[in-house]
Amino acid sequence: MNFETKTYVVNLRRSRERRLDMKTKLESENVNFEFFEAVDGKLECHELFERYDRRRSLRNHGFELSAGELGCYASHFLLWEKSIQENINMLILEDDIDLCQNFTAAMEFAEQEIKRFGLIRFSAHKHRKIAICKKSETGMRIVRFKRGPHGTSAYMISPVAAKKLVNAAKVWFEPVDVHLDRFWKHGVGSFGVQPYPVHHMEMSAAKSEIWQGERRGSRSAKFRREARLIRMKDSILRSLANIAYTGRWIE
Repeated sequence: MNFETKTYVVNLRRSRERRLDMKTKLESENVNFEFFEAVDGKLECHELFERYDRRRSLRNHGFELSAGELGCYASHFLLWEKSIQENINMLILEDDIDLCQNFTAAMEFAEQEIKRFGLIRFSAHKHRKIAICKKSETGMRIVRFKRGPHGTSAYMISPVAAKKLVNAAKVWFEPVDVHLDRFWKHGVGSFGVQPYPVHHMEMSAAKSEIWQGERRGSRSAKFRREARLIRMKDSILRSLANIAYTGRWIE
Protein backbone atom coordinates (compact mmCIF):
# COMPACT_ATOMS: atom_id res chain seq x y z
CA MET A 1 0.00 0.00 0.00
CA ASN A 2 1.46 3.36 -1.02
CA PHE A 3 1.17 6.55 1.00
CA GLU A 4 2.85 9.89 0.52
CA THR A 5 3.89 9.66 4.17
CA LYS A 6 7.12 7.74 4.73
CA THR A 7 7.06 5.09 7.42
CA TYR A 8 10.13 4.47 9.59
CA VAL A 9 10.63 1.79 12.21
CA VAL A 10 13.10 2.75 14.94
CA ASN A 11 15.20 -0.31 15.67
CA LEU A 12 18.49 -1.01 17.45
CA ARG A 13 20.99 -2.94 15.37
CA ARG A 14 21.27 -5.59 18.11
CA SER A 15 17.47 -6.09 18.27
CA ARG A 16 17.22 -8.56 15.38
CA GLU A 17 14.16 -10.41 16.66
CA ARG A 18 12.16 -7.19 16.90
CA ARG A 19 13.30 -6.23 13.43
CA LEU A 20 12.02 -9.49 11.97
CA ASP A 21 8.79 -9.21 13.96
CA MET A 22 8.05 -5.70 12.66
CA LYS A 23 8.94 -6.71 9.12
CA THR A 24 6.37 -9.51 9.27
CA LYS A 25 3.68 -7.26 10.76
CA LEU A 26 4.06 -4.39 8.29
CA GLU A 27 4.47 -6.58 5.22
CA SER A 28 1.25 -8.36 6.17
CA GLU A 29 -0.46 -4.94 5.96
CA ASN A 30 1.27 -4.16 2.62
CA VAL A 31 2.86 -1.06 4.15
CA ASN A 32 6.03 0.31 2.56
CA PHE A 33 8.54 1.15 5.28
CA GLU A 34 12.21 1.53 6.13
CA PHE A 35 14.14 0.65 9.25
CA PHE A 36 15.90 3.53 10.98
CA GLU A 37 18.92 2.47 13.00
CA ALA A 38 18.35 3.78 16.50
CA VAL A 39 21.04 5.48 18.53
CA ASP A 40 22.18 2.90 21.08
CA GLY A 41 22.74 4.94 24.22
CA LYS A 42 24.11 1.89 26.03
CA LEU A 43 26.90 1.42 23.49
CA GLU A 44 27.76 4.88 22.19
CA CYS A 45 28.05 8.49 23.30
CA HIS A 46 26.33 10.31 20.46
CA GLU A 47 27.16 13.97 19.82
CA LEU A 48 23.51 14.87 20.47
CA PHE A 49 23.95 13.81 24.09
CA GLU A 50 25.78 17.10 24.62
CA ARG A 51 22.32 18.68 24.73
CA TYR A 52 21.53 16.77 27.93
CA ASP A 53 21.43 18.88 31.09
CA ARG A 54 21.78 16.47 34.01
CA ARG A 55 21.32 19.12 36.69
CA ARG A 56 18.11 20.41 35.13
CA SER A 57 16.79 16.86 34.83
CA LEU A 58 17.41 16.31 38.53
CA ARG A 59 15.90 19.67 39.44
CA ASN A 60 12.75 19.31 37.31
CA HIS A 61 12.09 15.58 37.53
CA GLY A 62 14.16 14.22 40.39
CA PHE A 63 16.00 11.66 38.26
CA GLU A 64 18.66 11.40 35.59
CA LEU A 65 17.87 10.17 32.09
CA SER A 66 19.13 6.68 31.43
CA ALA A 67 21.43 5.80 28.54
CA GLY A 68 18.47 4.16 26.82
CA GLU A 69 16.32 7.26 27.21
CA LEU A 70 19.05 9.45 25.72
CA GLY A 71 19.36 7.06 22.79
CA CYS A 72 15.59 7.07 22.30
CA TYR A 73 15.51 10.88 22.37
CA ALA A 74 18.36 11.11 19.84
CA SER A 75 16.69 8.61 17.50
CA HIS A 76 13.42 10.52 17.35
CA PHE A 77 15.26 13.85 17.12
CA LEU A 78 17.23 12.63 14.08
CA LEU A 79 14.00 11.57 12.38
CA TRP A 80 12.46 14.99 13.07
CA GLU A 81 15.50 16.57 11.42
CA LYS A 82 15.11 14.21 8.47
CA SER A 83 11.44 15.19 8.11
CA ILE A 84 12.47 18.86 8.01
CA GLN A 85 15.35 18.36 5.58
CA GLU A 86 13.34 16.24 3.14
CA ASN A 87 10.07 18.13 3.72
CA ILE A 88 8.09 14.93 4.21
CA ASN A 89 5.42 13.65 6.56
CA MET A 90 6.55 10.64 8.58
CA LEU A 91 4.91 7.81 10.44
CA ILE A 92 7.41 6.90 13.17
CA LEU A 93 7.02 3.48 14.78
CA GLU A 94 9.00 1.90 17.57
CA ASP A 95 9.66 -1.81 17.28
CA ASP A 96 7.72 -3.03 20.34
CA ILE A 97 4.18 -2.54 19.06
CA ASP A 98 1.26 -4.56 17.79
CA LEU A 99 -0.86 -3.38 14.86
CA CYS A 100 -4.65 -3.36 15.12
CA GLN A 101 -7.12 -4.15 12.36
CA ASN A 102 -7.67 -0.46 11.56
CA PHE A 103 -3.97 0.32 11.12
CA THR A 104 -3.90 1.09 7.39
CA ALA A 105 -7.28 2.85 7.54
CA ALA A 106 -5.92 5.02 10.35
CA MET A 107 -2.81 5.77 8.28
CA GLU A 108 -4.99 7.01 5.44
CA PHE A 109 -7.21 9.09 7.74
CA ALA A 110 -4.23 10.63 9.56
CA GLU A 111 -2.45 11.40 6.30
CA GLN A 112 -5.46 13.41 5.15
CA GLU A 113 -5.41 15.44 8.38
CA ILE A 114 -1.69 15.68 9.24
CA LYS A 115 -1.18 19.10 7.66
CA ARG A 116 -3.92 20.52 9.88
CA PHE A 117 -2.96 18.81 13.15
CA GLY A 118 0.83 18.51 12.80
CA LEU A 119 1.32 15.47 15.03
CA ILE A 120 -1.14 12.60 15.45
CA ARG A 121 -0.45 9.83 17.93
CA PHE A 122 -1.44 6.28 17.02
CA SER A 123 -1.25 5.06 20.63
CA ALA A 124 -1.27 6.36 24.19
CA HIS A 125 0.21 5.05 27.41
CA LYS A 126 -2.15 7.01 29.65
CA HIS A 127 -5.91 7.49 29.55
CA ARG A 128 -6.72 11.20 29.21
CA LYS A 129 -9.76 13.39 28.76
CA ILE A 130 -10.27 14.26 25.10
CA ALA A 131 -12.05 16.69 22.80
CA ILE A 132 -13.25 15.33 19.45
CA CYS A 133 -11.87 17.38 16.55
CA LYS A 134 -12.68 15.37 13.42
CA LYS A 135 -14.68 12.25 12.55
CA SER A 136 -14.29 9.97 9.55
CA GLU A 137 -17.10 8.26 7.68
CA THR A 138 -15.92 4.92 9.11
CA GLY A 139 -16.13 6.01 12.74
CA MET A 140 -12.52 6.94 13.43
CA ARG A 141 -11.80 10.30 15.00
CA ILE A 142 -9.02 12.76 15.61
CA VAL A 143 -8.99 13.81 19.26
CA ARG A 144 -7.20 16.44 21.30
CA PHE A 145 -5.77 15.28 24.62
CA LYS A 146 -6.26 17.54 27.64
CA ARG A 147 -2.95 16.26 29.01
CA GLY A 148 -0.14 14.52 27.20
CA PRO A 149 -0.82 10.76 26.97
CA HIS A 150 2.87 9.73 27.15
CA GLY A 151 4.69 7.39 24.80
CA THR A 152 6.42 7.59 21.42
CA SER A 153 5.40 4.13 20.21
CA ALA A 154 3.69 5.40 17.07
CA TYR A 155 2.87 8.83 15.67
CA MET A 156 2.57 10.69 12.39
CA ILE A 157 4.32 14.04 12.11
CA SER A 158 4.56 16.85 9.55
CA PRO A 159 7.79 18.75 8.81
CA VAL A 160 6.24 21.92 10.25
CA ALA A 161 5.56 20.18 13.58
CA ALA A 162 8.98 18.50 13.48
CA LYS A 163 10.65 21.88 13.20
CA LYS A 164 8.79 23.16 16.26
CA LEU A 165 9.87 20.13 18.28
CA VAL A 166 13.50 20.49 17.20
CA ASN A 167 13.57 24.21 17.98
CA ALA A 168 12.20 23.57 21.47
CA ALA A 169 14.71 20.79 22.20
CA LYS A 170 17.96 22.71 22.39
CA VAL A 171 18.38 21.42 25.96
CA TRP A 172 17.34 17.89 26.94
CA PHE A 173 16.22 17.33 30.51
CA GLU A 174 13.25 14.97 30.23
CA PRO A 175 12.33 11.82 28.27
CA VAL A 176 11.36 12.44 24.65
CA ASP A 177 7.71 11.51 25.20
CA VAL A 178 7.47 14.11 27.96
CA HIS A 179 8.88 16.65 25.49
CA LEU A 180 6.10 15.71 23.05
CA ASP A 181 3.53 16.10 25.83
CA ARG A 182 4.53 19.71 26.58
CA PHE A 183 2.34 21.25 23.86
CA TRP A 184 2.24 24.63 25.62
CA LYS A 185 6.02 24.85 25.26
CA HIS A 186 6.61 23.97 21.59
CA GLY A 187 3.18 24.70 20.08
CA VAL A 188 2.60 21.24 18.61
CA GLY A 189 -0.89 20.17 19.66
CA SER A 190 -1.51 16.89 21.50
CA PHE A 191 -3.67 14.95 19.05
CA GLY A 192 -4.36 11.28 18.40
CA VAL A 193 -6.43 8.98 16.22
CA GLN A 194 -8.99 6.69 17.83
CA PRO A 195 -9.71 3.82 18.04
CA TYR A 196 -5.97 3.49 18.49
CA PRO A 197 -4.47 1.54 15.57
CA VAL A 198 -1.39 0.54 17.59
CA HIS A 199 -0.95 -1.13 20.97
CA HIS A 200 2.29 -0.90 22.88
CA MET A 201 3.53 -4.26 24.14
CA GLU A 202 3.45 -4.87 27.87
CA MET A 203 5.89 -2.59 29.68
CA SER A 204 8.64 -4.74 31.15
CA ALA A 205 12.39 -4.74 31.45
CA ALA A 206 12.57 -7.52 28.89
CA LYS A 207 10.38 -5.83 26.30
CA SER A 208 11.37 -2.19 26.52
CA GLU A 209 14.86 -0.81 25.97
CA ILE A 210 14.02 2.44 27.79
CA TRP A 211 11.81 1.03 30.54
CA GLN A 212 12.52 2.46 33.98
CA GLY A 213 9.72 1.32 36.24
CA GLU A 214 10.84 0.60 39.78
CA ARG A 215 14.46 1.34 38.91
CA ARG A 216 13.68 5.02 39.43
CA GLY A 217 15.14 6.08 42.74
CA SER A 218 12.94 7.66 45.40
CA ARG A 219 12.76 11.44 45.21
CA SER A 220 13.93 13.60 48.07
CA ALA A 221 11.67 15.79 50.19
CA LYS A 222 13.64 18.81 48.97
CA PHE A 223 12.89 17.90 45.35
CA ARG A 224 9.19 17.37 46.07
CA ARG A 225 8.94 20.83 47.62
CA GLU A 226 10.72 22.58 44.77
CA ALA A 227 8.91 20.56 42.12
CA ARG A 228 5.55 21.93 43.25
CA LEU A 229 6.40 25.32 41.76
CA ILE A 230 7.46 23.74 38.45
CA ARG A 231 4.26 21.69 38.29
CA MET A 232 2.17 24.73 39.16
CA LYS A 233 3.72 26.74 36.33
CA ASP A 234 3.19 23.88 33.86
CA SER A 235 -0.41 23.51 34.98
CA ILE A 236 -1.13 27.21 34.38
CA LEU A 237 0.49 27.16 30.93
CA ARG A 238 -1.32 23.92 30.02
CA SER A 239 -4.65 25.43 31.06
CA LEU A 240 -4.05 28.53 28.97
CA ALA A 241 -3.20 26.38 25.94
CA ASN A 242 -6.42 24.41 26.48
CA ILE A 243 -8.78 27.40 26.69
CA ALA A 244 -10.05 26.86 23.13
CA TYR A 245 -11.36 23.42 24.18
CA THR A 246 -13.23 24.57 27.30
CA GLY A 247 -16.52 22.70 27.64
CA ARG A 248 -15.55 20.04 25.08
CA TRP A 249 -13.68 17.55 27.28
CA ILE A 250 -15.05 14.03 27.61
CA GLU A 251 -13.68 10.89 29.25
